[in-house]
Formats: sequence, structure tokens, C-alpha cells
Amino acid sequence: MQKYRNQLAAGVLTALTIYILYFFVAEYQFGAGLSSTLSQFNWQLLPLLIGTQLMMVAFRFAAWQYYLGVIRARHRISVSDSFILFVSCFTLVISPGKAAEALKSVLLQAKTGVPFARSIPIVLAERIIDGLAVIALMVLSLLFAGELLNLGVYEGIDYNALSRTIVFGSFAAIVTGLIVVQLKPLAYRILNLIYRVPILRRTYRPLLTFYESSRTIFHLQHVIPMTFVGMGVYFASVLCFILVLYGFGLEITWQLALQATFIVGVTSAVGALSFVPNGAGVTEVTNIGMLMAIVAPIEPSMTPAVAISASLIQGFFHKWLRVLFGLGMAIVFRKRLFTPAAQEALEEFERQEAQQRQGVELAST
Repeated sequence: MQKYRNQLAAGVLTALTIYILYFFVAEYQFGAGLSSTLSQFNWQLLPLLIGTQLMMVAFRFAAWQYYLGVIRARHRISVSDSFILFVSCFTLVISPGKAAEALKSVLLQAKTGVPFARSIPIVLAERIIDGLAVIALMVLSLLFAGELLNLGVYEGIDYNALSRTIVFGSFAAIVTGLIVVQLKPLAYRILNLIYRVPILRRTYRPLLTFYESSRTIFHLQHVIPMTFVGMGVYFASVLCFILVLYGFGLEITWQLALQATFIVGVTSAVGALSFVPNGAGVTEVTNIGMLMAIVAPIEPSMTPAVAISASLIQGFFHKWLRVLFGLGMAIVFRKRLFTPAAQEALEEFERQEAQQRQGVELAST
């Protein structure tokens, strides 16, 4: 457990350092403008902003329950325990590279007896479905917005080229991965090679379980409906962003809605690819640049101070509110969540992980 505490602590420290530097640079450049702009936000919108994030949690939990059904684990855990586990694990996204998210599968194993190797593909599926949903939103924005997106260049960055690179590059990578995982002969050939290496033979069975579970989870019959659920998640985020812009006095128009949809897609993709804990600072800076490049030319009220303030508020609700939800859930239900069985499952997982790492190191020497 100490390993995961260290990962989470490192993530929190990294995020805090980034935001301290972020605030320092923003205040140094814009002086009192940032503080006064934040105070001008219409905080009466707070219940609606929280509501959008509860909508996001509902969509994500629906996907989680669906995947538990796919791996035949849903009947082994009550809905309440499943919800507690799922929401508590929101805190794991602050670990560097989200590495601590493996803990979700360990806790699930303690609750259901389902092997870690069978459930860990769900964590991968959640990320990939997020990626597909973001790509779908960006493509829809490009199709329906056309010139309304006003993609251009800001401070030397060509956002038109950047956006298209993210869309097509991410789409190609995800589709390639989904195709490869369905190539059973290729996978078994690789697994058989691993089995023939005595040092790596102990990893064969977990890897076989992992592959078979991945192949099932990433089948088209599951990918398509879950992509629509993922679009629901990002619709909630887009709605939140639109409300944030409205809170700073911008008029809600069809054009603004399309621009917000596109910006949320790009910033989410950039944050995910950054491997910075929860995209700290990275998504906000990208958000600011896109607001100034896309929205500012047609909205005089979109000043740098407003862009920075809107990005901070959007970042909090889009990324950090769910972490607070998870932290609160983990504290309230810590005895129900971190049971002796969970501790035993975690210790066993760490032993297996150490053995596998040792085997790989010996094989490489």
C-alpha cells in the first residue's frame, strides 16, 4: 500500500508545484486582473456546475457496471459496494501516469474474487473509450462547425494543424490497437514465445487471462455502445465549460457551443497524452491558448485574464472535483473499502509484480 501512497503523494506534490507556478506566472503577467476576474464570475451557477459533474459520474459508473458484466463480475458485488469502490478510485488519477489506477482492480479482486488480470483491461478500456468519445466530439464539431470554429494561429501555434494531428493521430493509434488485440493467432504466438522462456513462464497464465479479457472487452459489440456512453461523459464536460463561459458574461450561441465542444476535446486529449498528474496545468494552458485563438477574435470580452480564469474554473470542475468526491468517499467508507481481504490482495499483487519484474530483468541480462 505504501507504494501507492507514494505515487499519490508524488502526484499531489507535482500538481501543487505546477499550479503554484501557474498562479505566479499569471499574476506576474496580469497583475490584479486575474484575481478581480475570478471574483466577477457568476457563482450562482455553482449548483449547475456541480450537476454537470454528477451527470459525468453517472455516465462513468454506468460504463463501469457494464464492463463488470462483460467480465462476469457484476453479480459478485453489490451496487453500493461497486459505487463506493468506483468513486473512491477517482483519487488514483493524480498518480504520475495514472499508474495507481491498478489499485482499482486489486480492490475489485478482494471484493469479487475476479483475478486482477481479468479486470485490469477495464481500466484501459475506460481510457480508450474516453479517447474515442473525444475524437467523435471533435469530428462532429469539424463537420457541423466548419468555419465557425475559427481555427487559426495564436502565439506561433497553428491550432488548425494541432487539432487535426490530434484527431487523426489518436484515431489511427486507437483503431490500430483495437484491430491488433483481435488478432488471436498473433497474440498466442507471442504468448507461446513467453512460455518457452523459463524465467518468464510464470507470467504466462496472467498474461493469457489479460489477453482473453482484453479481446472480449474491446470487441466491437462493446466498443460501440460504450463510445456513446463516453460521449455522454464529455457532453457533461462541454455543458460545464459552456456554463463557465456564460458565467463570465459570454452569450450562449450555437457557435460558442461548437467551439466549447472542440476545445474540450483538444484539451482532454492533450492532458491525457501529457502523463502529468491529472493533466495539471497542461490542460489549462492548452485551454487558454485555444480560447484566445478561437473565441477571442469574435468575443472582445474574452481577454487573457478571462481565458485564464475560465480555464482554472473549468479545470477544477472537469478534473479535480471528482478527485474530491473520491477522497471523501474513501474517507467515509474506508473500513468498508480497505478490508483485511483487500490488504491481502494488495500484498499478493505486489509480490507477483516483484516476481514478474525480477523475471524480466533476468531475461534481459
